[in-house]
Amino acid sequence: MNKSKKNIRSSFYNTPKISEILKKNSFFKENSFSLWEKKILQEIKGAGLKVDTKFRNFPLHVDKEKFEYIPDFLIKKFLYKQREIIVEAHEEISEDDVNKYKKFRSVFGIIYYLILIVPDEEFKKWSEIENGVFNEVWKVSEIDQLIEYLLLQQQKYNEKILSLPQRAVCPAPPNGHGCGREADGYDEIIRWFGYRGKIVQSLCRQCRTKHAKLQRKKIKR
Repeated sequence: MNKSKKNIRSSFYNTPKISEILKKNSFFKENSFSLWEKKILQEIKGAGLKVDTKFRNFPLHVDKEKFEYIPDFLIKKFLYKQREIIVEAHEEISEDDVNKYKKFRSVFGIIYYLILIVPDEEFKKWSEIENGVFNEVWKVSEIDQLIEYLLLQQQKYNEKILSLPQRAVCPAPPNGHGCGREADGYDEIIRWFGYRGKIVQSLCRQCRTKHAKLQRKKIKR
């Protein structure tokens, strides 16, 4: 298993200069929230859910106008319905926000599952909006139920992962047609091999691509 890239990345991010930049960035991200949003963040983190705040800029175009959408919270360490979970704490509805979320889901909806948390008095307005703007909307007074639900989904996800094979080796010559790459753990297997149902793919992704190209060349001949 090739660990050189991981070691280089780790030493790079552990340098004093980079560590200081990351600390400042983390401070900025969490302190760019309103008091209402910070309270929701504390509730989510306090329950034990891993959260990344303001984790990415998404460039979007609405009516030929370009803007960036920066989601509030990304729930880490598990997927729901094969997607990463974004939680957006939203105090007041606006037409711009409706258009923003709708466009975001039309482009990134396959990858991200969008959950809105809104004030109780705003819930009716959001729930009456047409489909396509969000996946779920919750009242802030029901945040405990939402957190309990997310924790349950995390538990189910972890149980599913533990039931899958946790090691893979791409069969190298003379007994195989692969490269000998090794993967340990779910994340590495997803990155380098992938699962087919509950079975790890026999060849790594690169070797499958290589063999597919060879097969296409043979067919053309």
